[in-house]
Amino acid sequence: MKATRQNLLAMIAQGESDRVEFKQSLPPDSVIARALAGFANSAGGVLFLGVDDDGKVLGLSPAEVEIAIQRLTKLGNSLLPQPVETGSLQADNKTLVYAVVDQVPSHFSPVITSEGQVFKREYQDIIAVDFGTSSTAVALRGREMTVFVAMSFHEEEEPAIVDYYRGMERAVEFTKLPLLLRRIDLLEGDYEISQQIMAEIERADIVIADLTLNPRNVYFELGYARGKGKRVIQTARKGTLLEFDIRNWRTLFYRNATELEEKLIEEIREAYVSVAALYPSGIEGHDLRTP
Repeated sequence: MKATRQNLLAMIAQGESDRVEFKQSLPPDSVIARALAGFANSAGGVLFLGVDDDGKVLGLSPAEVEIAIQRLTKLGNSLLPQPVETGSLQADNKTLVYAVVDQVPSHFSPVITSEGQVFKREYQDIIAVDFGTSSTAVALRGREMTVFVAMSFHEEEEPAIVDYYRGMERAVEFTKLPLLLRRIDLLEGDYEISQQIMAEIERADIVIADLTLNPRNVYFELGYARGKGKRVIQTARKGTLLEFDIRNWRTLFYRNATELEEKLIEEIREAYVSVAALYPSGIEGHDLRTP
C-alpha cells in the first residue's frame, strides 16, 4: 500500500477500523510492536501517532516527530521482513506521524514480537493468537537446521565476546525453532582446524558471522560461506570499522548482548524460513515457497 496525503487524510476522517489505528502520542515499543505485528498478520494498515481515539488531530512536537519516525522505522525493520513506510503529515496545521504496514507474505507469517507473541486485527482491536497452534508455526518446527557461528575467540582481548555468544544462544532458543548452534572452538575431537571450519560451513544451513574486533578468521569464514551460497547473517558491535569489500552487505550493528539478541530473533526466523523454501517439499510437506 502506497500512502498519499489524500489517502491518509481520508483514513483519519473515516476513523479507526481494522486497517487504521490512532495513538495520541508515542507509546512504548511493546505497544508499537503489537500494532505493527497486528497489521502485518492481518490485511495491513496504517498506524497514526498524534491523533486521538475520536480522530481529532492533536499533533506532535518537532522533536517528537523525529523520535517517532526513528523508532517506528527501527521497530519495523527489526520486526518485519519488508520495510515499513514512515513519514510525517500536516493536518489541521499540526504534524502527525504515520507508519504504513503491508500484510506479510504467507511464507513469513506469522510475525512474532520479541515477547514471543502473535497479534492480529479484529476490527479496532488487536488480539493475541496462539502461535503454537498456527499451521505455519507447526510446519516451522519440522526440520532441524544447523547454524554455524564465525566470531572472534579472543575473550582475553574482549571479555564481552562471551556475552555476545550467549546472546546468540538465547536468540536461537527464543525462536523455538529446531536449530543447532555450532562454533569451531567449542567442538571436541582431533581435527585440522581449517578443514573442519570449511566442513562445518558446508554442512551449515545458516551462518552467523560476527565481525566484532575484525578477526581474520571471520573474514575467511564469511567469504567461504558466501562462496558456498549459504544464508548469512552478518553482525558487528557498533563502532566496528568493516573492510571495504563487505561494507555494502547488510550488517546488524548492536551496542551490547541484549540488543544483539533482540535483533537476531526475527533475523534467525526469517533465515530459517528462507532456507526452508529452498527445499522442494518445504518442511513436513508444507511448501513455504507458495505465497
